[in-house]
Amino acid sequence: MRYDAEGIEEVPPESFKSFWLEVKRSYFFRNKQHYLEFMRSCGGRIYSLRGTGRSTSHFVLVGNWRSHGDVTALWYLKGHGEARRALVREAAVRSFQGGVALFVTRPLGEGEAEEFAAWGFMPLYRIVLLERRSRPPDGEPHGVKGVEFIRFRKRHREEVLELDAGAFDAFWRLDARTLDAVASSCSRNLFLLARENGRLAGYAIGGTNGRFGYLQRLGVRDACQGKGIGEALSRRLIDSLSAMGAGVICVNTQEENGAARSLYRKLGFEEIPERRLIMSRKPDSMGWGR
Repeated sequence: MRYDAEGIEEVPPESFKSFWLEVKRSYFFRNKQHYLEFMRSCGGRIYSLRGTGRSTSHFVLVGNWRSHGDVTALWYLKGHGEARRALVREAAVRSFQGGVALFVTRPLGEGEAEEFAAWGFMPLYRIVLLERRSRPPDGEPHGVKGVEFIRFRKRHREEVLELDAGAFDAFWRLDARTLDAVASSCSRNLFLLARENGRLAGYAIGGTNGRFGYLQRLGVRDACQGKGIGEALSRRLIDSLSAMGAGVICVNTQEENGAARSLYRKLGFEEIPERRLIMSRKPDSMGWGR
């Protein structure tokens, strides 16, 4: 079956709640409140097919990539065959018509990325997955001379965001909403800071869901690189995740980030062969223009 733009409608905001039972299965929305707040504050939109029975049977959910109003991200897609392509195309076209410069996907498995490639999407980032089995702490203090390690408090948020903006490029840096979401995304969460001479030098965020632990974010101020702060933060966080019951600890990084991959291998992580890919399209590529 072929689908055209007239067969796809934008869902009104008052109907967003009815889609929660579907999107709650995704990795991105940790609870209903987070989902509705995202839809309100991050340009969230849902497009669905007309006349498909249940309103949630075929739909796509898009919104800003973090705080980037000029980048739309595809966060959830439900449909089969041609319906999927039609929904993605319409969401991209309407985003470009609204002035967006780039349309991207969430991180996809290799199989799903191939599907998007057939629709004219190109890889934007390739993401390496790594994991390590937990083992008892080695008894080392994992400290750095002159550096204090403490737990995060809300009063530290702006300082963390300032460091993050300098440690990551524009696409990957966090905004306040995403930082809060990452720091509370697991059933048990941990947020560590490293301070040198009274100034934030680095931070690490992690958490556990049952037997799985995650090193979710690691940032070190440029001026503090090479002192072992990132390694010390990582080891402290890994030991804590193991103590919280994690049997396997996972982390990911960009494929081109050789420094991070070397650090994680030093920490005992092993790379998984399969990659995750963020796919992208720009206006006018293969006719999907403004």
